[in-house]
Amino acid sequence: MSFQVNTSILDNADGSAELKLNNTKTIVSINGPIDPKPRQELPQQASLEIIIRPAIGLSTTREKLLEDKIRSLLQSIIIRFKYPRQLIQIVIQFLIIDENSGFTCNELNSAINCCFFALVDSDLSIFSSFASIVVCYNQGNLIFNPPGNVLETCDSHHVLCFNFKNEKVKDLMLLESVGSFTESELFNLISKSVTHVEELHQQQRKIINDKISKDYIWK
Repeated sequence: MSFQVNTSILDNADGSAELKLNNTKTIVSINGPIDPKPRQELPQQASLEIIIRPAIGLSTTREKLLEDKIRSLLQSIIIRFKYPRQLIQIVIQFLIIDENSGFTCNELNSAINCCFFALVDSDLSIFSSFASIVVCYNQGNLIFNPPGNVLETCDSHHVLCFNFKNEKVKDLMLLESVGSFTESELFNLISKSVTHVEELHQQQRKIINDKISKDYIWK
């Protein structure tokens, strides 16, 4: 799996990250906590605004669906009660995508992983680290992080996001599945995804350690 990350790439954002995951490239910017509009204000916690911009054209219901999925995930990740009556705005811009418009799994996966690095860069408080992975069944075979042309031939595809405790998988935070599969196949791919996502988490930790060393080199 090809995995390249750059953080703090946008000067006017509180946190930002650019992620190239295989053939999908994404930029995420975070601003907040900032003052919300009156209709967005929540008395006891921060409100969360997710904006997704497609690689080509204008946002449609497809992007709105992705926004809802990412919002539901990040609402349980960000410690929002630390920022009452504030707004956290997250903008996700897809630069290169590797799937046709009938699929969203590679984009969702890239957005989730890029959001993690942007959140770290923004210094917002989160409950735990998290990472996601795409898995598909192709004629009974499991394929991890499939390219777009493989997705089109798969029987089913799945996006799984886990959080971590002590460098090990703790909970399954999100599961999005499309296609034809059995219950036993689903549990099989969840169990086999754990090793792959823990390896991804080790990459995350290395990138963050390198970032901290670079940010505080003056010390």
